[in-house]
Amino acid sequence: MDYIMTKARLGEDSDDPERQLTKSLAPVREVMEAGDLDFNQLLQRDLDDHRVAVNLIPYLLNRKATGPAFFPPIVAVLLPFRSKKPSLFPSLGESAVIEDDGARWQQEQAGTSFQVQRLLGADDRLHPASVGKLWWNKIESQLVVLDGQHRAMALLAVERTMTKSWQNSGGARFRSFYENQVIQALANVGDMDLSKVEVPVTVCWFPEETGEKAKPHEAARKLFVDVNKEARPPSNSRIILLSDAELSNVLTRRMLSELRNDTSNSLLPIYAVEYDNPETNSTRPARWSVLTNIHLLKFAVDRCVFGPPKYLNDVSQKLGGRLSQSIMDACMQTQLELTNLFPDQFEDGGFTYQRGDLGNENFPLGKLDAISDRFAGTWGKAMLSLLSRVSPYAAHASALTQSKEDWHIDDTGLTLAHDAMFGGVGVYWTLKDSYTHYEDQKNNGTRPAKSDVIRAWEALKIREETFETYRATEYMGSGRVAALKQSKAAYAVFNTHACQLGMMMTLGSLWELRKAEPGEADLNDLPKFADALAAAWNAYFALEPGKAKDRRLAFNKSEISHPLNQIGNMDTPQAVYFRYFWLQVLDTPEAWANVEPWFKDRSAFSAMLGTARGLYLGLCTDQQFKALRTSKPGTSDAKLREEAAAAANKTLGRALKEWFYGSDEPFRLWLEQFKQAEKPASHVEFGGDDASSDRAEDAANEAEVAEDAPATSIDELLGE
Repeated sequence: MDYIMTKARLGEDSDDPERQLTKSLAPVREVMEAGDLDFNQLLQRDLDDHRVAVNLIPYLLNRKATGPAFFPPIVAVLLPFRSKKPSLFPSLGESAVIEDDGARWQQEQAGTSFQVQRLLGADDRLHPASVGKLWWNKIESQLVVLDGQHRAMALLAVERTMTKSWQNSGGARFRSFYENQVIQALANVGDMDLSKVEVPVTVCWFPEETGEKAKPHEAARKLFVDVNKEARPPSNSRIILLSDAELSNVLTRRMLSELRNDTSNSLLPIYAVEYDNPETNSTRPARWSVLTNIHLLKFAVDRCVFGPPKYLNDVSQKLGGRLSQSIMDACMQTQLELTNLFPDQFEDGGFTYQRGDLGNENFPLGKLDAISDRFAGTWGKAMLSLLSRVSPYAAHASALTQSKEDWHIDDTGLTLAHDAMFGGVGVYWTLKDSYTHYEDQKNNGTRPAKSDVIRAWEALKIREETFETYRATEYMGSGRVAALKQSKAAYAVFNTHACQLGMMMTLGSLWELRKAEPGEADLNDLPKFADALAAAWNAYFALEPGKAKDRRLAFNKSEISHPLNQIGNMDTPQAVYFRYFWLQVLDTPEAWANVEPWFKDRSAFSAMLGTARGLYLGLCTDQQFKALRTSKPGTSDAKLREEAAAAANKTLGRALKEWFYGSDEPFRLWLEQFKQAEKPASHVEFGGDDASSDRAEDAANEAEVAEDAPATSIDELLGE
């Protein structure tokens, strides 16, 4: 295979090769009729015209303060076609040396189908600059897009709309998908010089696949498979680490920078956070050594800073459905108090910004440090404080640091294992993949040599057991078998997104209560407020058990009796129920004493706690109902619902008595008030600051999947 790397561009219509290349690009669907294609001729996936029109074309044309639009190279292959049917190229003739454009060239020609020229040096050898020219006959040849057809279609749609050439193209029937969108996009960019809009293109051809016995189309299919088989989209972690297109990514990275640059040793170590996972959709930490990951930090930024407000103000709201970006942007402006950071209108980098329009995708790069500093000193510091000071997380970090200090490196394998845990980004995943390959070879009957890489992975497995003992000793005060089992069960909950995001959302919701109290709540006090919450939760967990339950296990699902935690799964959307757990902990004398100075009136907190408890009771009832439906087929739903409610009430009441109140009375009184409400908490209409504007949207999107969960039904969301 040979290729030329060049570019296709927009601009005024001309004979310029770069302009003609744009016109020559063609998706497979425009070269061959769909009805004439068999499975052996399918080179590509179907085109998503909606995505091209709505997303790619505005991206290609709109100038952004966050940087220029750039597409990776389109890969196109020159193939023989006649009357939209695959054909053959004539045999490639002998090469000859010719004079052209004041230089000497080596020329090859396949009949009248295509011709190639390569620049020669003074000695008639190919010039080291590797310059070449390619011509083809459009009647006998087509330049088919092999990879990047969506990028190519974005360029073609603008080209055809500008030059009014849709009817003369193979894509005339797709005109309605694009024309209005392109006209609007061109109107938005005004007098932009479109000749500067260009896309790199790699043009390939197969000189060896010419003549009667050639199979150029099979070669193209193989090339398509090869190109796409090894290609991997960037992981979500990598996008967060590198993308400046979204403010939420920038703020998330700032928290990582704060951890890396912490010299006071007051925050969790950076190696306790997983931020290099190469998996495309990783929403949970994969390493046993870490306590959280970059995705949790971003979820915390999204929910606490961007909201929307309904998720913080109304604790009966479940996570999921479509969210209004404009409402979220306005929430961010409020949460970071941008009114005292920027004037109503200001200039930056040649752009004019209205403060009220600032948002996740519209922010001044030149002022990014100011926004990031505001976040880091308030919300960022508060969030990191919780992950660093709340006792289960502090114990995990302390055990990890102890593991690092006790790690004696005496060979290459241990050095690699040490780097995987505490140093080199990506080393862990290399070891993991290498060990998987090693095991596959063994299972296939071969006997691969055990290299330092394999020994490093095995060393990590041994260190995992040591770390578990360290952590149990730090958190439970003992490394014995029973304590070790209880500790593992506790961290199977504490280290989930649901539990950690629930803690962050508790911070956000209680800060909203604080802001609603008489007098101004100073944003700069938010980290101190987070410290008070950490102290409150620690006071609960640290209480000597005596005759009561060991409160360090209060969130466990196993290794205890009468657990409060009845949640079916630990997916991120379950954070709203964990918010109830964190609120419930505060409703104890030892905990409340630490946050009481921040609230003049406890009634608002009590109301929030009751609403959150009602939401959780609804979940428990639904889970009981589904279980009874399975175990008692034929029983009416009304009867089952009644039994489910009674079972859920009994289970929650017993848990509250044993883990929090020591008496049935608080829950009994609350339940009486709850039953007197107009509707059960699991069926309440959503409220909050922006509830009325969202009700119609929520109703229209009942089937929407929760933000990051793969569930497609309420059964799956509940873990059934």
